Amino acid sequence: MADYKIILAVTILIAVVNAQRPFYAGLSPIGYPAVEGGLITNRFGEDTPYPIDARGDGNLINRLNQLPVDNQPFWYLNWRQYEDFRRNPQNWPQRPNNFIGF
Repeated sequence: MADYKIILAVTILIAVVNAQRPFYAGLSPIGYPAVEGGLITNRFGEDTPYPIDARGDGNLINRLNQLPVDNQPFWYLNWRQYEDFRRNPQNWPQRPNNFIGF
């Protein structure tokens, strides 16, 4: 009798696991197609990193650079600060874990 219960439990377990994905959907998820990264990095031909608020206007950026820092708009100062953080990230050395030490 115990063998029947084990076989029944394993059969139910297999049925529940197989019911999570329908048979017609395949064995693995489709996901995203594999595309080479070089093909989609520069679609529009512009490599100059302008802030979104400048809307690609290089003359505006040049004029804002000529202004004193007190007169530059906040969105431009904020963009410059974030660009500096992206280029030079702050990294701290990792401390050894005291709980694993021997």
